[in-house]
Amino acid sequence: MFHGNAVRIEKGMVYADRKFFNGMRLYVENIKTPLTSVHPKLGITEEVMDGIEIPVSELGFSIIAIDSNEDSKKIDKELNVVIGNSSLVYGNTYWSNTRICKKLNIPYVLFLETDIRTQISVNTLHLPNLFRRVARTIRIIIQHCTVEIPAIRSARVLHCNGYPVYNETRALNKSQLLYFDSRMSLEQIIPKDKLELRMESRGNRRIKLLFSGRYEKIKGALDCVKVAVECIRRNLNIELHCFGQGRLREDMLREVQLANASDRIFIHDSIPYPELVQRSYEFDIFICCHVQSDPSCTYLEAFGAGLPIVGYANRMWQHLSLASKVGFATKIHRPELVADSISKLIANPVCLDSMTHLAREFAMAHTFEHEFSLRTDSLRKALSE
Repeated sequence: MFHGNAVRIEKGMVYADRKFFNGMRLYVENIKTPLTSVHPKLGITEEVMDGIEIPVSELGFSIIAIDSNEDSKKIDKELNVVIGNSSLVYGNTYWSNTRICKKLNIPYVLFLETDIRTQISVNTLHLPNLFRRVARTIRIIIQHCTVEIPAIRSARVLHCNGYPVYNETRALNKSQLLYFDSRMSLEQIIPKDKLELRMESRGNRRIKLLFSGRYEKIKGALDCVKVAVECIRRNLNIELHCFGQGRLREDMLREVQLANASDRIFIHDSIPYPELVQRSYEFDIFICCHVQSDPSCTYLEAFGAGLPIVGYANRMWQHLSLASKVGFATKIHRPELVADSISKLIANPVCLDSMTHLAREFAMAHTFEHEFSLRTDSLRKALSE
């Protein structure tokens, strides 16, 4: 199994994000075959959001961290050994794994998270120089045409995380599985009684807006603050809480200070996911100004807390908002339009109540357990073929 998320293995301990460990534990339980997990190596001083350490002896699977800065021939030699000893390979095209699979005649299942337009957006949005953006775009397109498309065509199955990549690859390989990535388990979904109490209390307090995630351009973190500022300018009785970390933190704080809104907009550090789930029960609406069309687990996790989402109409949220009938999708880079939608929801409590219930229902139908079983069932089938 090839994972794009980096890990650090040191002195018998593995450091990685909590979501990875939880997912691999279930893979071990459900697939019931020896597993080896292959990752990029995380630097000694680098950290991941919601990272935890677990002893290697307690994993239940083998794990390998490869230094991406090593010579490519050395990396290929390591991969040849790992793949050559496998019955099936599951992963992305992070290294040359699909090429080696073809050479060794090892079947593989490819999981895909971003379409080509999202890859370009994620990898160029932070570059200020036009020439560098164009050069990076060209490299991504060449990589897509020479590596990803052939890999997609030859895969036994495509596991597509979200609508954009599912729609993009439909013409290349008919053997597809659409799933939604989420950490929201059935037991983490907000209980009905807590949801009802929160809804009943709305008339006696401010409407609470939530944003969680990386404080980066691609996540529209600064725009979320601008949405809240615009809501305050319109005299809407709201407050916004942000939980995360990233390069835009100081810009977000500066925006709050300029608006003199430090008593209404709060920029918090990131908190562990289990704590974030509990905190999210306290809110009413999730703001999601993602400018790129990534399949973020944010959507399902907000739904699991009974939160309608108001945000930008990227290709993921635009499609999901229609499928779920929860929230509003507005034009990208227009925070004032997001504020318009929030204003409409606040002015129509019946609509907000309905969307709150629909959010929870959609999350119940797409829990982590359900979406995960789709993938493990597919892998077991591929192993038996």
